[in-house]
Amino acid sequence: MRRAIRRARPFLRAVACGICFGLVGLVWSAPRFRRRRLRRAATCGVCASHMRVRNVAVLVVAVLLVAGAAARPLEAATSPLLCHSHITADGSVRPEPSLRIAPPTPWQVTRDFLVAPISGVGVLAGRAMGMESCSGPPLLVMFWPPPRTSSGGTTLGDVFVAWMPGEPTSGPATVNGYGNEGHRLYMRYGPNISGSREDEAELGLHESRHVDQWAVTNLVAGPFAFPTAYFIDNSLFPRSRNHFERDAGLSGGHYPPAPDNLPAPRWPDAMIVIALGLLIFRRRLRWSLRVLQDPSSQRSAHEPGRCPVHTRGLRPIGHGTA
Repeated sequence: MRRAIRRARPFLRAVACGICFGLVGLVWSAPRFRRRRLRRAATCGVCASHMRVRNVAVLVVAVLLVAGAAARPLEAATSPLLCHSHITADGSVRPEPSLRIAPPTPWQVTRDFLVAPISGVGVLAGRAMGMESCSGPPLLVMFWPPPRTSSGGTTLGDVFVAWMPGEPTSGPATVNGYGNEGHRLYMRYGPNISGSREDEAELGLHESRHVDQWAVTNLVAGPFAFPTAYFIDNSLFPRSRNHFERDAGLSGGHYPPAPDNLPAPRWPDAMIVIALGLLIFRRRLRWSLRVLQDPSSQRSAHEPGRCPVHTRGLRPIGHGTA
């Protein structure tokens, strides 16, 4: 039994890395690169500690994403309410015709598969907060049940978690939950911030393109790639300049036309990106500074019990410690 588990570990490790980091994770878990990490961990206590923590973190996140992948189709199959519905004064539900904004079936199936893990995390988070769901293209919406109201929220894959409380209003918006404040005789469930079906269709297409972006980035680098790339891009190219929003269609997302293609940094966000970059790569920057001072010896020089990257200090160290 132990031998079978030992033999299965490389495969399970590769699967977990692929779930968490996409194709990048599969490459990172390749035997060639793993052997190199093991060699470093054998001589560097910091590398060994980081490897143990990383293995546990990847396993925990992979289990959560697998649970999400199971929760997403189950929620879609059991959600009884369509997001595009009229709620009349007597409480009856009359669905509107579904918006025809779905992509071609082969890509729809592929996209649903790629975003299912992170989308399911949104479902699990919404259910943990006591939310209900409605289904409709292109997003499944988690919203507060009446009498609470929902406003903005967060999109994870193809699930919109409307966790932000709505503004206090009167009329149906205080009774029937999530919808437009202006709907006094009825209201729609779902992320309907537009005033007409035409605008709603444009917004749906815009959000559908964002789901496409989630799917592609999930495949390449896992479910954390899209929000990371979006935040970095938005810190340098905010709002209408954002490349992801431009790709999704500015008008459909209710963005004004972009004034130009030049960066216009949002300095608070940009400083966060710079600070995180320095924090993450501080050891390699420190090693690079030593190598610049003495390339011939400092590339492999290190302290006892540490690899060159984890060796402390900015000044070149002696040749005797190499």
